[in-house]
Amino acid sequence: MAAGPLETILNPSSIALAGASNNMSKMGTIQMLNLIDSGFPGEIMPVHPRESVVLGKKAYPAIADLPYAPDLAILVVPTALVPGMLEDFGKLGTRHAIIITAGFKETGEEGMGLERRIIEIARNHGIRFLGPNCLGIVNTHLPLNVTVAPILGYGGGLSLASQSGTYIAQTVHFLRRNGIVLGTAVSVGNEADIDITDCLEYLGQDEYTKAIGLYIEGIRDAGRFLRVARRVSRDKPIVAQYVGGTEAGARSGSSHTGAIAGPDYIYDGLFEQAGIIRVDTIEEVYRFGWALATQPPLRGPRIAVLTNSGGPGSGIATTLNAAGLEVPEFSDTVREQVSQFLPGHASARNPVDLTFHIDMKALTVKIPEILFSDDGIDGVIIHGIMDTGFMDLLYPSVSKHMDVTREQFLKYGEISLDELVAMPCAYGKPLLISSFFDTSDHCVRLFHKHSIPTFDSPEKAAKAMWALYKHCLFRQRSASTPAKSTRVTIPAQAREIFSNRSRTGMDEYAAKQLLKAYGIPTTDEFLAASREDALKAARRLGFPVAVKACSPLISHKTEHGLVFLDVENEDAVSRAFDAIRAYDPDAQVLVAEMLRGKREFMAGVSYHPGFPPCVMFGLGGVFAEAHRDFAIRLAPLSREDAREMIESLHARTLLGNYRSMEEVDMDALADILVRLGDIALDFPGIKEIDLNPIIIAGGAPKVADSLMIIP
Repeated sequence: MAAGPLETILNPSSIALAGASNNMSKMGTIQMLNLIDSGFPGEIMPVHPRESVVLGKKAYPAIADLPYAPDLAILVVPTALVPGMLEDFGKLGTRHAIIITAGFKETGEEGMGLERRIIEIARNHGIRFLGPNCLGIVNTHLPLNVTVAPILGYGGGLSLASQSGTYIAQTVHFLRRNGIVLGTAVSVGNEADIDITDCLEYLGQDEYTKAIGLYIEGIRDAGRFLRVARRVSRDKPIVAQYVGGTEAGARSGSSHTGAIAGPDYIYDGLFEQAGIIRVDTIEEVYRFGWALATQPPLRGPRIAVLTNSGGPGSGIATTLNAAGLEVPEFSDTVREQVSQFLPGHASARNPVDLTFHIDMKALTVKIPEILFSDDGIDGVIIHGIMDTGFMDLLYPSVSKHMDVTREQFLKYGEISLDELVAMPCAYGKPLLISSFFDTSDHCVRLFHKHSIPTFDSPEKAAKAMWALYKHCLFRQRSASTPAKSTRVTIPAQAREIFSNRSRTGMDEYAAKQLLKAYGIPTTDEFLAASREDALKAARRLGFPVAVKACSPLISHKTEHGLVFLDVENEDAVSRAFDAIRAYDPDAQVLVAEMLRGKREFMAGVSYHPGFPPCVMFGLGGVFAEAHRDFAIRLAPLSREDAREMIESLHARTLLGNYRSMEEVDMDALADILVRLGDIALDFPGIKEIDLNPIIIAGGAPKVADSLMIIP
């Protein structure tokens, strides 16, 4: 794939910065200071109307005075100056920019007009830019840093794209304390030009990036995001936090970057379909992303837990099980091997509990080697490795009885971790560490030095292992091309049905005919214009039948008492017909086969700004809204997408051989969802589709009722 604009923005050979001075209270000055101190190897050219030298660099009074067009322009100037300066850089020949300045569409209508203006200027000159309203970029491999915070670590494998500048500029101390090193970080701001999908696409190709973290407040083109993420996530794990799914989150995101948020459940479906690991906090983006960037891929769900205390072991095991991973019993051979290094009261089962055994060799070398070499184990979590942190706690008491300095005492307690930190690479299995100590402990510092992720609670380590397992499951998906339409052309019958619909919309009968044109199974049924027609239809179908009003003007027939089920004879058909006509003399009457099935599901299509049609599947019937057990995917769907959303239901046990009911034909059910997505794409004039219920009769799904809303 050809290099995009981020290739130059993140790897420029020269940078001009407008807005820096010698006043250290100014944001532009701080950013230029960090640019210089990062070790950027290229030329830095400040632009300032009055100062001839800025932070030791020759300054130029105007953009036109620059000796040549820099690869990258950075603007940290008052909002009103941005359009003119961008124009001047364009005339000079610069084709890449970062607009740090805020005050654009996030502020309202006036700011939106100003943002449209800079977009127009950029297009006229072929400029690609980040921002406005962003905090810059970091590339620790060049190195390059134009944020407001210094780089505290270089050459990391975790990269980040964020719709909040804070998360690439104000977390440096947190990252350092936890041994996390970013490789590349991009603040996208308002995304007037380059957006978070562009960043994802770039990072997917970046040779240094091993895992990708995303902070998202809204995605404008979810279809493109899905296509890019599906491709990238096959090779590189992606961890994302989305915060716009609540009313307060959406309101905050809109005022922050002008982001357009969507319902939380839509993003659940999007991330699952794209192979993205969704997390709840930015801390998990960093911590889980670091584990994914530094550890060998997890190959299965079987985790060994080794601790020096029963409580942390139980916490890890419980969290792992709750997340779908296994803490399997060891084989007799492994238990016998482990037992050699345990005190008599300790457990050699999984978790292995040394019960505060102070022989650190057992915890750091002897037992880990047994666990890593076991073919029945896919990953290892260890809690309780420590040395100087614990020794430091003891020193005040020890010093009262021994003539030893604190430094001597701590040095005496230091242990080697050389063998343990080499095991993940040697065995191709991940290692995660839980410790209640921070970098004041020598062991924690060693783990950080060797890029072994550490967590300050047992449960956090277990949740990180879940993230590795989630990526394992995503990797096991088919590597086939993402879903495309299953047909070459729209069925002619479907075109005819849609074009001949009533001016007031599409009634149930027409909607089902459209479904049938796509091969979606529906009930056998007939329209009846008269009582005699209804009786003929009932005789033809065979009793009992269902009798329903059929009008595009009546969308909720059950609530109006216009659905009659188990109609067993001709008199009952006549009464049902008369009741419907009494409610609406112009309504047609639908006489349908009476399906027998105890399991009811529903499917549908809804639309949200910036998203392709969203296909939903869940529990159906009159209690569908109460249960709210459903899954979402974006059209078009592959058969694999459809099966995954079906199997993601909490009530998925209903799909099997449940209480002597036949197993559901999963392929037939998946086909309904795939074709439903096709209909939504083929006929964008349909604004909502509701198939409820889909009744399982003899294991086969069949649509019993259909609603299509066409404005």
